[in-house]
Amino acid sequence: MTTFTDPVAVLRAATTQATAAPTTRILDAAFTTGPMPLAHVHLLNTGPTDDVDRTDTIGIDIYATTPTSPHQEGATALAERLLSALGESPVVSGEGFVDSVEVTSCLGVRPYFEAVEVVSMILSVTHRPLT
Repeated sequence: MTTFTDPVAVLRAATTQATAAPTTRILDAAFTTGPMPLAHVHLLNTGPTDDVDRTDTIGIDIYATTPTSPHQEGATALAERLLSALGESPVVSGEGFVDSVEVTSCLGVRPYFEAVEVVSMILSVTHRPLT
């Protein structure tokens, strides 16, 4: 049986490295009460496996308090920092590495709930087997 790196774990660690925001796989019903920012990193689709690697689809939603001054970072600034960090291949974190990350979609900032805003992105993540 072939074992692959957990791309969600790798991207969760890389997200925290790039943004200093904690991450989660599952959103709690009351997550908007804090702390913020928070990044929701989740697997959308496990791609087909060929002889060399696999490409999975990962979603990342970055939630942050809407900035009220120019000195505060909102979801857009955090997403830009993350996208810059993910542009360097391979993406290496304490959880392992993935060979490449391609941004297939990145939506603009939008209001989520009360003072919370969100930026969502969809990534194609290519990685190879561990064994």
